[in-house]
Amino acid sequence: QTIRILFSDEKLFDIDGIYNSQNDRVWAANHAEADKNGGIKQKRKFPQKVMIWLEACSKGVTPLVILDEGTVDHARYIKEVLPVALKYGNKILGDD
Repeated sequence: QTIRILFSDEKLFDIDGIYNSQNDRVWAANHAEADKNGGIKQKRKFPQKVMIWLEACSKGVTPLVILDEGTVDHARYIKEVLPVALKYGNKILGDD
């Protein structure tokens, strides 16, 4: 008998790209040289992010749910993610 476990996860992706000021270093003699070598990075105060959600088990995966506009609060999560989780979870594992 197959174990009926369904794993779900979500991940926030930063649209502006990843820049870690603690790890990404450019050696330069002055500010102009650092800028020329790509060491000066502009960051938004509130970078745009996209949340991706997925469920997976030994029998398959659900479609991706992409939440790319606005804040993801509990009401939005319930409205947009849970219907997909229930529909495809029941389809993959059975609804008994």
